[in-house]
Amino acid sequence: MVTPASGSMSDSGSSYDDKTTLAAEEEIGDGIGETSALLIDKNGKSGTATKNEYGAFKEKDTQIPEEFEGNEYQYHAAEIEAALANGQIPWTADEERTVLRKTDLRVMILACVMFFSLDLDRSNIQQVVSSDFLLDTNMSTNDYNVGQSLFLIFFLSLEVPSQLMNKRFGPDRWLPTIMCAWGIVSTIQVLITARPFFFFTRAALGFCEGGFVSGLAFYVSSFYKSDELSIRLSWIWATQAGTNVISALLASAILLMQDVGSLKNWQWLLLLEGLLTTGIGIATFFLIPSLRTPGIASIFTPREAAILRARVERDDPSKKNQSNKDVGKRQSVKQIAGSIFGALTDKYLVPIFLLGYISFIPSVTMRYYFPINMRYLMFDTTTINLLIIPYAAVNIFWTTTFSRLSDRYRTKWLFVVLAALWVFPNLIFLQYLPYSANRWWRFASYTWVLGYPYCQPILVSWVSANSNDPDRRALAQSIYNISVQLGNLTAANIYMESDAPYYHRGNYILLALNLTSMVLAISIRTYFARENNRRDKIWSKMTELEQLEYRNGAVKEKGNNRLDFRFRI
Repeated sequence: MVTPASGSMSDSGSSYDDKTTLAAEEEIGDGIGETSALLIDKNGKSGTATKNEYGAFKEKDTQIPEEFEGNEYQYHAAEIEAALANGQIPWTADEERTVLRKTDLRVMILACVMFFSLDLDRSNIQQVVSSDFLLDTNMSTNDYNVGQSLFLIFFLSLEVPSQLMNKRFGPDRWLPTIMCAWGIVSTIQVLITARPFFFFTRAALGFCEGGFVSGLAFYVSSFYKSDELSIRLSWIWATQAGTNVISALLASAILLMQDVGSLKNWQWLLLLEGLLTTGIGIATFFLIPSLRTPGIASIFTPREAAILRARVERDDPSKKNQSNKDVGKRQSVKQIAGSIFGALTDKYLVPIFLLGYISFIPSVTMRYYFPINMRYLMFDTTTINLLIIPYAAVNIFWTTTFSRLSDRYRTKWLFVVLAALWVFPNLIFLQYLPYSANRWWRFASYTWVLGYPYCQPILVSWVSANSNDPDRRALAQSIYNISVQLGNLTAANIYMESDAPYYHRGNYILLALNLTSMVLAISIRTYFARENNRRDKIWSKMTELEQLEYRNGAVKEKGNNRLDFRFRI
């Protein structure tokens, strides 16, 4: 009988014997069902071959059979599938490294530029309010709160519809389209003269940008294995911190443009950055690689393109149907509603959604109010924008470091707890800092909190790894991001004008939420570990024939409910 290895489930998944490994590989080759990515490698390293497994087919000059003439990709794809069905890895370690390097160059660099476009337009309002924008438009900080809230409401309301459009038309079409739309909206913000148009443009910007983050995460996950994803996603969110640095430098220069033409300095900022992001959106139409096409991108050879898709699907067979295979497929309203309801009520993913809602509120609250707080401390506009750079630099380093360590040790929950622990003592320090303290002490505390390891990439990859179904993964990414945006909406309303300038009441709320996130992350770890152990016991009592029948679809359980799936912890 083929059984999981004895012993309790580790944080990264169960270990399995050689027969189970071979069975899983045969299943991948035959394209059978949705099975666990964790049943592939006997060392618990899903989809990653040992040195001895590599090279069943060394790269060589191959005569393409006549039936494949003109379609070299299909030849290599068929050759690779046949080898995997026999339990062999039909590419070398060097070939895999080359494919991974090219994927990073072709996919991740563009993904980071796309995210830069998003974050530049949604966050430049923070540089704008460091100028005389509120005075020029006769608005208060409470009006600013309302504008941010409208942005977030429309941003999250479009999450699920945008992701459905992403699946319907494909990320290579949908993502550039909405990029151009928000670039145009960002540009017309130059026309803001009073509160009503400010509210309209914030709502319109949220409407256009909604769904982009989850859509981009879903797109990137199609190109990478589960234990490669956190670090790649961290590059995207490190781009957010990098954008803070770049936008701060741009703002410092542009806001010096006093009395240039008929526009105020903050109008020049909105105009120039809006035109820049519109240009990036147009360029993305021509640059974005698509898994819809066999060649994927000109940088890959046909064999490399086939290896790219096979290695990802070998790691997680549920991604077989994620690679734009369902693009153009129409679904009934009943099917769509059922899929959304299933993702919303997934008992294994809902705790991660809740963690995404709570975890980032303390840092987001301080990020929203950083320019305003610095004005209270009597820093000038140029200095305020330059003071963003230190916390952004710290954030980039620690976000990527935590994500890399999470991938290396295949652990998610621990780094979420460590990130919360980073924030907690600094909130205490800020809360009890005397009113008479030097302003640089208060600035240092804000900087340390905002420079914390942003665990968003880890949580996004956690949702992806534990979905085990392409449709569930796409919707779960959207619902998770809705949770995060609800947290951002909450963050925009914790610091109130009546509590200014030091917001002691608000800081108590942030401390309570910070502690709650730690408790929740530890609880999720315990929940998943117990569920993995329960499935281990059931699986070990099944005969080899029962296990084979289960994998071949005798039981209709899907996604993360399958007994042969183990949760990443």
